Amino acid sequence: MTVREPIVVCGRFTNAENLQALRTRQEIARNNGSEWDRELPPRPVLPPYGPLEKISGVLEAFSSESYKECFDADRYRTFHQPQLTESQRVGGGAMLTLVGNSAIAGALVSDEDQKDPAEYVQGIINGKPFRGWVGLTRLKAGDEVEIIADWQEDHYEVYAIALPQERIISVCPRCAWGRRAKLWLRVKYMFILIFLILFAFSSVYFYSNRVFDEDYFYLMIMGYCIAQSISGAIAWCAYQAYKNTTCKLAEEIFTLMGIPSPKNVSLNKITRRRERELKKKGEWINPDDKTGEKYPSDKLMYDTEYWFYY
Repeated sequence: MTVREPIVVCGRFTNAENLQALRTRQEIARNNGSEWDRELPPRPVLPPYGPLEKISGVLEAFSSESYKECFDADRYRTFHQPQLTESQRVGGGAMLTLVGNSAIAGALVSDEDQKDPAEYVQGIINGKPFRGWVGLTRLKAGDEVEIIADWQEDHYEVYAIALPQERIISVCPRCAWGRRAKLWLRVKYMFILIFLILFAFSSVYFYSNRVFDEDYFYLMIMGYCIAQSISGAIAWCAYQAYKNTTCKLAEEIFTLMGIPSPKNVSLNKITRRRERELKKKGEWINPDDKTGEKYPSDKLMYDTEYWFYY
């Protein structure tokens, strides 16, 4: 097995390449009869074909490469969701643009896949090969790990890999929440969106009239009804999409790792609590520090790394 050095600098994703763009270039090269000698990793296997199992052991070999790949719910074979109407999609996008979130608005009204940075890992454990897609890692041969994987004919397909001594786990991107935790997250986002929309309505009205009168009261009622209808539909469809895809896979991982109440688990919250404990003990390491070992963090700029405390 060829072991490659990870394309990771200072423990954070750096220069993660867009895998879809690389596949397109590979296809163009083949169609033109040009040489293409770079081996690209396969697409994620979502969901697993069989039941997952936990494998404990020492890494006999390990390598990782960083890419941007799509792990959204519609990549799962089990994907099914009620669709937003065109008016809900466009209306939601227009309101998000109004409150200044053009990035989310563009994602809402377009069908372009959203890609996450992730690591394609390969290695050998207990004499058997494994490979798969997880979040950020800082593993090396000789580390004692626990792997959540599905045996597929000649290798383990990996969906999570943990350092049990440090209680750190890297999971398949988007698999950080159980179903109830995801539902609460969508509800929270719904009310944040409603607040932003009403705040935008208020700002525009006050700027135009310089006074909040009876017309303003009726405008707010109308604005709330519209915002509730659209944001509620977005939240419900998003939850339905993730409930039986990423959340179900996440709960299987949590169960095998022995994390209590899998449906209620949010790895972000667990990481946030752990960081608070480490700060009280004076043992917390700032994730912005470039000089030492890196650890998971709940800071906003690191929320797409998909490695956590558990």
